[in-house]
Amino acid sequence: MPSNLFSAGQIGTMTLPNRVIRSATQDPFGHRDGTCAPEQVALYRDIAAAGTGAIITAYSYISPEARSTGIQVGFATEEQRASQKEVLDAVHEAGGRLILQLMHAGMNVFMPEKHVAGGKLLAPTGGLKAPNDMETTEITAEDMAKIKADFVDAAKAAKELGFDGIQLHCAHGYLLSQFLDPNTNQRTDAYGGSAENRFRFPGECLTAIREAVGQDYPVLIKVNTNCGGEYKASYAEDILYFCRQFEALGADAIELSGYNWLGLGKKQVPTFYLDQAKAIRQEVKIPLILVGGVRGPETVQAILDAGIEFVSASRPFICQPDFVKHLEQGEDSPCVGCTKCLGNIWAKEGRRCVKHPIPAEFAQE
Repeated sequence: MPSNLFSAGQIGTMTLPNRVIRSATQDPFGHRDGTCAPEQVALYRDIAAAGTGAIITAYSYISPEARSTGIQVGFATEEQRASQKEVLDAVHEAGGRLILQLMHAGMNVFMPEKHVAGGKLLAPTGGLKAPNDMETTEITAEDMAKIKADFVDAAKAAKELGFDGIQLHCAHGYLLSQFLDPNTNQRTDAYGGSAENRFRFPGECLTAIREAVGQDYPVLIKVNTNCGGEYKASYAEDILYFCRQFEALGADAIELSGYNWLGLGKKQVPTFYLDQAKAIRQEVKIPLILVGGVRGPETVQAILDAGIEFVSASRPFICQPDFVKHLEQGEDSPCVGCTKCLGNIWAKEGRRCVKHPIPAEFAQE
């Protein structure tokens, strides 16, 4: 068992019994109206009951127009918030801690229908094509004010409902990540161009959230440590600035990920972003959480040895909801990073992982 993995850790005012976090993970159970299903309540209960230090929810949209996929759960309506409270209660009853991840999809929308307000798909830059083939509309100052207010409203509601903290999603190509990434932010005003300008809107959202929830409520960030294309080298410097700013504006911890997490998982690369995390470790004092390529004691030890306080994982928890117990026993995850869990294997085979048995009703005769 890796040293100090099962010692208590601190994120702001929240104490975790160990250093293992279930990273935000989409599942196939969400209802089309954005509410949670009983299967999600049971899943989160199981992960918490296994002793996982903390769980970060699947990405939750903050307004109807912020949605990315059809099975995504939301935190925009009273019904959605009430259903997420059922998940929260189950986690707490099992002795766990639940952090609500809040997001706006921006142009990263996969739903075929034009679900967004007025048929517009908002993004930092207009004229780009989104995954659902819609063309983006450049966000205006009025749009930014509305989005910021939606983030604040959701964060305040999360605190009132009893979530142990919130995470602001600034990674994986969603709206705030689109502002940080020069590939998707081609603005020429105060919100584009330099690293300082590209950080401006995510920073304004974090500042507004911190002011709304107070200094004692845990607020985490998730951010890409890298980007693709011609800006790869310059972004390696930009991310150091971003993380310093997140810390200065009151973030309690930063979870480090990357734009290419899907492909690196398929290649079974260990600790995808450890090198970037080591550089960031030299720049900030707040706790860091590293996700990507965590498969067992060896990868966990490499992360802890680098001075990173927490490890997080997604696919290993799909494979084994009690992954934390296997880590404690010194066992590697059987997850092979194939990413079929992120496709339609549930609908076709009635299982979430290729390592799970196929239920009898789905088995071929």
